[in-house]
Amino acid sequence: MSERFFLEGKDGVSLMVRVKPGAREDAVLGVRAGELVVSVKARPEKGKANIEVIRLLSGELGISRAEVVLKRGGASPRKVFALPASVVPALQRLERGA
Repeated sequence: MSERFFLEGKDGVSLMVRVKPGAREDAVLGVRAGELVVSVKARPEKGKANIEVIRLLSGELGISRAEVVLKRGGASPRKVFALPASVVPALQRLERGA
């Protein structure tokens, strides 16, 4: 079994994400090495890729964009997002590859 890509805490969930900017499509590619791997078309310029990652995650997890908070890694491909605890079932589905 792979390393856990999200951690549940008293204040919600921390989600570890690896971003591939400048890709052909916006997509959730799966879980690898303890990170949720996502691709976005946007380039990593002036926060554009971060905005698209937030849009992609909110849509995939069924929450508002305001509920996806970038905590660490603004200028890095490795990021940590804070999410509400309500997303745990959706994250578990991603973990299973469903």
